Amino acid sequence: MRINREFLVFLVFLFVAVVFWFLQTFKENTTANIHYELELTGVPKNVIITSEIPREITVTVAGRGFSIIDYLTKTEKRKLTVDYGQLQNDGDKIVIDNAMWKRLLNRSLGSSLTYTSINPPILEIYYSTGAHKYVPVEFGGRVKVEDQHVLCGIDINPLYVDIYAPDAQFDTITTIRTQRVSYSQLTDTTQVLLALAPPRGVKCVPDSVMATICVDLFTTKKLQLPVLFENTPDNIIVRSFPSSVGVTFRVSSSLYSVITENDFALVVDYNSIKPGDKRCQLQMRSQPEGISNVQLSVSSVEYIIEKTD
Repeated sequence: MRINREFLVFLVFLFVAVVFWFLQTFKENTTANIHYELELTGVPKNVIITSEIPREITVTVAGRGFSIIDYLTKTEKRKLTVDYGQLQNDGDKIVIDNAMWKRLLNRSLGSSLTYTSINPPILEIYYSTGAHKYVPVEFGGRVKVEDQHVLCGIDINPLYVDIYAPDAQFDTITTIRTQRVSYSQLTDTTQVLLALAPPRGVKCVPDSVMATICVDLFTTKKLQLPVLFENTPDNIIVRSFPSSVGVTFRVSSSLYSVITENDFALVVDYNSIKPGDKRCQLQMRSQPEGISNVQLSVSSVEYIIEKTD
């Protein structure tokens, strides 16, 4: 019983000491971080904000501990409202500088507290006066597929997005890239939602696209391609030996039966043949998309030239 009474006395003194410590602490000057919601008002109808405005800012204030606690408990919704018309206009952006922050915060904090720093200290907000255009979207990542697979292509949807940009940037923007991503060892077609990564001060509508990374198993296909001659004079006929050449290439399983010799153009340019040459060089003038590792069985063929009346 004696031990319990002594322990109770100890707790009472401990409580008094803690209270005394808190009282002394809150009487002294200290600092605290306070978060404010940021709101931009008074934006003209013909002005479109193209840069992202932070939803809140962090302010470091100084004052007595009691004053900080009193402010935090009495001010339930801490918001800083910025009037567009009162901001510095720099042609393609408006700027909230330290002087503007100070005026807004002094009005909000009153006389008992002062602010020492703010994050961000300077806020640049880019805008457009309504000019916009459609530009294509480019995939901004890297893709590697597993062995025995082939990357058939990357489809972007939508392929074009509407952009709003400051006048100084507007004409220079021709494409918008997606965020940087990296995929490896893919074995199947994959769909991903990717955010766009426009230059600073540019707004995209929509701000994300769906990318379909098409992956398929590949196989090897062989075809016989006829040798064609181009730039041949009207009174000249050129014949090659052999008249067709074998080609092998890698192709996805889904395209194997679709691609034929008609999708290729294997030619010899008559103007490239020099007197005395026994063989002429082959050129692959065109080939279908979606194939790789294209190899001809020979790089040149023999020929004869016949003249007609």
